[in-house]
Amino acid sequence: MRRNRRSVRKSTRKRRKSARGSQKKDNFNLKKYIVLNQKEVNLLYDMTKKTIAILDKANIDYWATDGTLLGIIRSKGFIPWDDDVDIAIDTKDKQKLRSLKDDFKQKELDLVGVGKYMKVKTHKTKNVWIDVFILTNGAWPQGHFKHLKFKPEELYPLKKGSFGKLKLNIPNKSEQYLNRIFKDWKKVAYIYNHHTKGKKKISFKDYPELKKPTLPTN
Repeated sequence: MRRNRRSVRKSTRKRRKSARGSQKKDNFNLKKYIVLNQKEVNLLYDMTKKTIAILDKANIDYWATDGTLLGIIRSKGFIPWDDDVDIAIDTKDKQKLRSLKDDFKQKELDLVGVGKYMKVKTHKTKNVWIDVFILTNGAWPQGHFKHLKFKPEELYPLKKGSFGKLKLNIPNKSEQYLNRIFKDWKKVAYIYNHHTKGKKKISFKDYPELKKPTLPTN
């Protein structure tokens, strides 16, 4: 009889735990945090393909950084709640990059300066762009990015990582860098709401589907 009561209590705890898990899942709606629709994501992948082709032809070393690097290492693609692609170059290639504006125009893209960095834009929509950060010895000139500095041994030599069907340059020791900068990136997603400017911390244990990237459909 004692065993039966124990079994009932155990079963009850399991049901409660399951109910809590279901309730937790129902309370989080990723759609509220999605910025780009599928058509815009397709366009962003295409813009990225054209951009890295131009940079490679000009022998400009670039690498994925920030959310794009995180997406490549963790998901092999675009993070569903992200809103752009982030790449970086060294300051020694800044003028060479600026000289490529006509090359971008031939691909129906605009290369424009925005303060201390540059953007690749398209006339097709204002919602999609690529940020091109210009670093000096792995460090951002923007003060609020100082904590993201790459150590020399983390950055070179550059490697390749999968971004959907594309192969992008990534830092030599990307995981070491991410472990230092984003510490719990393997366990937790920090989902940024671009509308409210708020962040939500979600465990991959509760929502493993968040590790899936948004891939192009064309």
